[in-house]
Amino acid sequence: MSNIHIDRQGQVGYITLDRPSALNSLTHDMIRDIHAGIRTHEADDQVDVVIIRSTTEKAFCAGGDMKATRLLAIDQKWDELQAFFAEEYALNLHIAQCTKPYVSLIDGIAMGGGLGLSVHGKYSVVSETARLAMPETAIGFFPDVGGTYFLSHLPNGAGLWLALTGVSVKGREAVEVGLATHCVPADRWPSLGKTLEEGGREALGDTLDALAIETQTDVFSKTMENRKAWFSASDQSALKQTLAAASDTNDDASMLLTRLEAMSPFAMNLTRRLLHEAKKHDLASCLQLELKAADEAVRHPDFIEGIRAVLVDKDKACWV
Repeated sequence: MSNIHIDRQGQVGYITLDRPSALNSLTHDMIRDIHAGIRTHEADDQVDVVIIRSTTEKAFCAGGDMKATRLLAIDQKWDELQAFFAEEYALNLHIAQCTKPYVSLIDGIAMGGGLGLSVHGKYSVVSETARLAMPETAIGFFPDVGGTYFLSHLPNGAGLWLALTGVSVKGREAVEVGLATHCVPADRWPSLGKTLEEGGREALGDTLDALAIETQTDVFSKTMENRKAWFSASDQSALKQTLAAASDTNDDASMLLTRLEAMSPFAMNLTRRLLHEAKKHDLASCLQLELKAADEAVRHPDFIEGIRAVLVDKDKACWV
């Protein structure tokens, strides 16, 4: 049974993720099926808008199936790992170049590869309880799936603290940092779907604007302002010193410092380098850089150890 369902209702071509037991973590077959679904909808003259969604409110997509990639790394099946990443990154690029408006509906968890399925599209819609993150440094990896590109281009320097700490943003915060375009409460989604099924792309922008809720909040704006200042530190050592100094009076700084201290030093250094380099390139070039970096990262001991600690044994990682 496929974990991806492809169907059309009116003028909307749907791609539905259906692997709830694994929070829609992406297998190689799922990546291929999603890609095939996009091509099917692009070729169908009756489809005017492409929507990707999930069958479970718990998660849109928790990312790639990292337990499976860990086993490949243990067995040193480097060619299979490269094939997995190559097809996933090709999918990310196709989403960005989709010939029809591509809309993601995100409820629950969206992490790593889940953002690769959403951020590159024309519209990324989050519910008020959606939770988005790029937590790869916790598993000895880096924010891939085009993450080097979109994180390095976020306003207010948000990409760096998102990438290094893996901290999540919820609902309207995701719009404020630039990871989503609209925050629409989940109970309004049926109305959104019906309108688009009947009106297609001509109804898209106005409908989203009408259904979306206000996202600007003074509290989170101040949080982003503080984080921008802290993460302007020149390197990891200076960053930790800055956060340590701020921790005396700021709980957010203390939380971020704690998260940094749990992450793979190798992965954080690699992430810094890639985000800096990505500022010079377009998405296609960044994905090529990521493919090379992925081959480097999966061969590093921190990759196997990080996935073991976070996803298998759920204990503290012992970094190299």
